[in-house]
Amino acid sequence: MAGRFRRLLFGERSGAKTPKGSGRMATDPVCGMDVDEDRAAATSEYGGKTYYFCAVGCKKAFDKDPERYLNEATSMHRSEH
Repeated sequence: MAGRFRRLLFGERSGAKTPKGSGRMATDPVCGMDVDEDRAAATSEYGGKTYYFCAVGCKKAFDKDPERYLNEATSMHRSEH
């Protein structure tokens, strides 16, 4: 069942090989999901840095107000320590 769900979600066909990413992981600043940099659904450049997103919707939200998401990520990181 999990394989069927994955195929539906990611458009993978049964038996199809999916390309492997580089293994370099980034954190989507909007939802916090880990994203393989080579397989990211979208990217944005802001402040001289590249940000990676799990979905186009996260990129759109970030592009509207990047400081909001960068400040939230910073404050969450501080509260973890």
